[in-house]
Amino acid sequence: MSFLALTIALAHAEDEAPKFPVVKPSGVIFARYQYDLTDGADGANAFAVDRVYLRTDVKMSKRFAARITLDADRMKPLELGDGTEATFDTRYRVFVKHAYLAVKDLGPLELRAGMIDTPYTSFYDNFTDNRYITKSFADNEKILDTADLGVALLGDHWDGLVDWNLSLVNGEGYAKPEIDAGKSVQARITVDPLAKMEDRDLPITAFAAYSGNPTTTVPTFIYAGAVGFQMPRLLVWAEVLGKIEGPTSGMGYSGTLNPRLPKYAGLVFRYDHWDPDMATDDDATTSLIAGVEKDFLEKVAVAVTYERSWDDATPDVPEHGIVVHMQAGF
Repeated sequence: MSFLALTIALAHAEDEAPKFPVVKPSGVIFARYQYDLTDGADGANAFAVDRVYLRTDVKMSKRFAARITLDADRMKPLELGDGTEATFDTRYRVFVKHAYLAVKDLGPLELRAGMIDTPYTSFYDNFTDNRYITKSFADNEKILDTADLGVALLGDHWDGLVDWNLSLVNGEGYAKPEIDAGKSVQARITVDPLAKMEDRDLPITAFAAYSGNPTTTVPTFIYAGAVGFQMPRLLVWAEVLGKIEGPTSGMGYSGTLNPRLPKYAGLVFRYDHWDPDMATDDDATTSLIAGVEKDFLEKVAVAVTYERSWDDATPDVPEHGIVVHMQAGF
C-alpha cells in the first residue's frame, strides 16, 4: 500500500471512530384534557400536564455510559398518621427519576448502579408505547415502582431471543428513602421466539420479586406472567399479577388491544381487574379504557378515550369521563 493510500485509510478510520463523550438529550411531555361524566361532578373538566421527562444519555467510552432523567409533576397531598392530609406547594416540581452508571463492555451483559429502572414495569411501557395514555398495570395499582435505588445485571442473548434483568434495590421506590434493613430482589426473564423477524415480536415474560424485612419478619412476594404480540397492524398484551404479603394474597389481570392502520390511526382498549385480598368479598376494582389514537411523529401522538372505573361493591356508581391525551417528544 502506498504512503498516500495508507494516510487516507488512517484518516478515514479516524473519522469513523466514535468521539467520546457522546451526549444524547431527549424529552417528552404527557398532557391531557379531561371531562368528568361521573354523577355529581357537575361537568367538572380540567387541563393538566401529567409528566415532563428530560433525559440525557451519555457514552463516556465503549465501556461506560450514564443516564440522568429529570421528571416533573404536581406534589401530592401527604397523608399523616392520624388520617389527615398535609398540602404542600402544588406547583409543578422537578425531581430525579433516573441517575445511574452503566458498564456495557461485558459481552452480552450490562451492569447498572444508581437510581435504575425496575425490571418489569418499564418493559410494558416500552412494548406498548402507550405510556402517555395510561401507566402499566403494576404501576397503576401501586404494586411495583418504576425505578428504585440499587444495582442491576442485564443480559441479552441470541439476537434478542432471551433477555433478562436481575436487580437488588431498596424496595421503597425512587420517591422514598430507605426506612429499614430490608431489600428487594427482582428478576425478569423474557423469551421472544420471533426476535429475529423484522416486524414481529412475541415476548413471553415471567417476573418475581421478593422483599424481606428482618425487623418486621413479614416478607412480600410479587409475581407476574405476561404474553405480548406486536406487528405493524396489531398489538396485544395480556398479563396476570399477584402479591402475597403475610396472610394477604391479592391477584389481578390486565389486557391491552391496539389494532391500527399505519399512517392513519388506531384503536386502543385496556381492561384491568385487581383484587387486593382474594379472601374478602367485593373489594376488587375494575377499569376500562377505550378510544382512538393517532401517531403524527415517532413521539408526537394524540388519543381520545372513554375511561371508566368502578368497585365491585358498587358497580352501578362508576367514575367515568372523556379524556384527550397528548404526547410531545424529541
